Amino acid sequence: MKRLPYVTIVGRPNVGKSTLFNRIIREKKAIVHDQPGVTRDRLYGHAVWDDYHFGLIDTAGLILDENEDIFATDILENAEIGMEEGDVVLFMVDAKTGLLADDYAIADILRRKKKKVIVVQNKSEKKVDFENYYELYELGFEHVMPVSAEYGTGYNELMRKVIDMLPKKVEEYDEDDSVINIAIIGRPNVGKSTLLNAFLGEKRSVVSDVAGTTRDFIDAEFSRNKQKYRIVDTAGIRRKSRIKEDLESYMVMRALKSVDSADVAIFLIDGLEGFTEQDEKICGYAHERGISIILAVNKWDAVEKDDKTYKKKEEEIRNMAPFLNYAPLFFISAKEKKNLFKLIDTAKEIYDINSQKIPTGQLNRFLEELVMRRPHPIKKRKNVKIKYVVQKGVRPPQFIFFTNYPELIHFSYERFLKNEFRKKYGFRGSDIKFEFRKSAKTNRFDNKRR
Repeated sequence: MKRLPYVTIVGRPNVGKSTLFNRIIREKKAIVHDQPGVTRDRLYGHAVWDDYHFGLIDTAGLILDENEDIFATDILENAEIGMEEGDVVLFMVDAKTGLLADDYAIADILRRKKKKVIVVQNKSEKKVDFENYYELYELGFEHVMPVSAEYGTGYNELMRKVIDMLPKKVEEYDEDDSVINIAIIGRPNVGKSTLLNAFLGEKRSVVSDVAGTTRDFIDAEFSRNKQKYRIVDTAGIRRKSRIKEDLESYMVMRALKSVDSADVAIFLIDGLEGFTEQDEKICGYAHERGISIILAVNKWDAVEKDDKTYKKKEEEIRNMAPFLNYAPLFFISAKEKKNLFKLIDTAKEIYDINSQKIPTGQLNRFLEELVMRRPHPIKKRKNVKIKYVVQKGVRPPQFIFFTNYPELIHFSYERFLKNEFRKKYGFRGSDIKFEFRKSAKTNRFDNKRR
């Protein structure tokens, strides 16, 4: 398993952190507003630049307490966590206001952290902003770059510098491939710590009815049927509206980060409360990242049941999250230790099936059968042909299809291909990632197939 490197964005309020965050992840996930301190919809994202994958952390605006001449305690704790998580820190300042006292205070913290830092002078919309930025070297960092996050000026240069400063070899993040990494995720108080304790047969995690008792990760290892597992009990993920402390929002971020380092995520659903909108969002994040998912409805011992309860509950979950139709679903009781090791055995099965590497020749013979049976429909008076396919990666299964018109591939046809690939190769537990690229005029696999 390879851990992602991380980039953290820090700075005082209203310098454009959320605008840069949205541009890097290429989606409007953070709420952008001119008013300082606007609540963001999301603090964490996944980004790709020139096939280099990394995590992105957007921090809350840092404000200097003028009365005490130090950062407020909770804001400082937030900054500390965000800075520690990042391999590279983008320290954003405002070209329009110039350097303020808060900027120098943030710089002092970053220097003590000895992090790799790029000072990003945002709102550099004018030519003069790219000519006169040398005062920023007063902050004490080697790399200073002017950009306009809103209009994209200087953005490509910034991203090339970011990638250059991130770890060159992803092997630096490799873990023991013989160990399957499992993350236990879900909303607070759904029984994550109880489940972990049940797996380990000992009390490694504090169990309490108070939501949010677990404040950080708890790693533990165990073996089953000669297979080693590393399991992580994450801090409970709360609804944003219920986060009272800024620090807890970073526990959300760190819990999401645990998803990134997992091979399989066991997502716990409260059997009494049912599947919620927040559950859908958390599962959606794991789905986007291509992490294998097992759905487990916990506290099933406390649910009043009849012969239709199981079916109704499953239909409810499947209807709310149709994108998780590939995820196996179990009804468990962590407290009573019922059906727990089905989760572990299924995690092993999912890990193995999604680790398979399919020979290119076999893939293309199968693709040829599919295309002959169901050709892509004509789009915009063009005959769309998929020429060949190669496997790009595993966990999740990733494939690149080469076609004459990649921009015309219809989503329904992609869905057809995914369904057929899943039937053929048994992929379950995770999404299958497809990428469509422009093909060359000749198909280099044609001769091999004939």
